[in-house]
Amino acid sequence: MRRWSVVALALLLAAPLSSSIGLADPPAADADMDGVADEVDACPDTAPYDLVDAAGCPVCDCDEDWASRGEYLRCVLDEVHARRADDSLGRKAAKLFVKAARNSSCGYPTRVRCCVMFHEKGTGMCKIMDDLRCDGELIGGDVVDVDSGSCFPNPCALE
Repeated sequence: MRRWSVVALALLLAAPLSSSIGLADPPAADADMDGVADEVDACPDTAPYDLVDAAGCPVCDCDEDWASRGEYLRCVLDEVHARRADDSLGRKAAKLFVKAARNSSCGYPTRVRCCVMFHEKGTGMCKIMDDLRCDGELIGGDVVDVDSGSCFPNPCALE
């Protein structure tokens, strides 16, 4: 009988503590899904798979004037390695950031993401090409120049 009363007393004492902790707070809104809450995000429209700083701005901004493609890729790889070293980025996620960087126009001053559209599918195929070649008459179809950035994930969708 005494053992039961000790258990009941322990449960009574623990009840207010567990109810005050409750469930974890719901995650803050993060529209661009960069890991920085919208209320403190200084760059609210970050592209998918851009590595961002604490303020939510790209560390290796594609729109920056890079001296070369290699300089841009070095920035991304250095940041990925630093985050892997401090365990803030997993192996699978690191591969996705590198894939997005490699499938981008970043560091190429005359290249853009060109969407060759397929209206029957409601989407298009994204290709990195010279901005002068991203022309419907040259390609022989409907194309959309979506400026600089990555083709991963595919930005070509009909709206």
